[in-house]
Amino acid sequence: MILEKVSCNFCNSQNHYQLFQLTDLLMGDFSETFSYVRCHDCGLIFQNPRIRIEDILKYYPENYDSYQEVNRNDSTLLGKILRYGLRKRKNFVYEYCKSGRLLDVGCSTGDFLDEISDNGKNHQWELFGIEISEYAANIARKKKRLNIFNSTLEEANFPDEYFDVITLWDVLEHLYDPYSSLLEINRILKHGGILVIRVPNYDSLDRLIFKSSWAGWDAPRHLYVFNKKILRAYLEKTGFSIASLKTNIGSYTTFLLSLRFFLTKKKKFGTVQSNLLSTLYSPFFRITTAPLFYVISMSGLGSLMVITSIKN
Repeated sequence: MILEKVSCNFCNSQNHYQLFQLTDLLMGDFSETFSYVRCHDCGLIFQNPRIRIEDILKYYPENYDSYQEVNRNDSTLLGKILRYGLRKRKNFVYEYCKSGRLLDVGCSTGDFLDEISDNGKNHQWELFGIEISEYAANIARKKKRLNIFNSTLEEANFPDEYFDVITLWDVLEHLYDPYSSLLEINRILKHGGILVIRVPNYDSLDRLIFKSSWAGWDAPRHLYVFNKKILRAYLEKTGFSIASLKTNIGSYTTFLLSLRFFLTKKKKFGTVQSNLLSTLYSPFFRITTAPLFYVISMSGLGSLMVITSIKN
């Protein structure tokens, strides 16, 4: 494994200090460690040193969680939760725009685009996706017949002011140069266009509880970790005005992912992990804990934050 050292992506400072080192808890691989640092000057948290971009696809195998399709016919509680999550994503967009040309960056297997199109029945949208995984992009193309670019955002080279809406669901933290990517998004988004970003919320209660087992780290795939202040600063610096910032999405399932990471780190494999997570995914626990997670989410301490902004 060859690692590269980088400066702060936001302020270009090389003045930072190490927080801790992590292993790949999602894949259960303890053979490599990855360091997270915080910039002394602006506070951005990022992975340094990090895996080179030409080597990173190794850490996105076909069984990567985000490449597993959401089954519209799955009647289990988990299936219903995942479909509900897609509807909530759609509602974040529909709050500001209900038609036009939409680009989903990091679209994976196209579940969100499929939700927006209502399985091909909604013709108010012209939909595009960007996905670096050839495996996931092919699923989106073949099964859902979506217009997917198997490339980076910059390589797609869309025309100026081409899109009405651009979304990044759990993507910005994966990008090697989020500042440049936001400038590119500004270039291809129409004046007054909508940008919707969801990222793990560093200010969340989950992060305080689980610490280095928090799902928001997800080393080595998450290269950056954002709090509300730094994400706002990124957007304002790249030509966007903030319309809203909410944490009322995905808290329960992300909490369970953090718990899974915690158990993996403690080497509580097999029956202990499986039984506990199965119990917590049950309808009883989901329903009884709903008021608690609602309060947490509405107070700004939810696991994920969605920030909606408008191009100036």
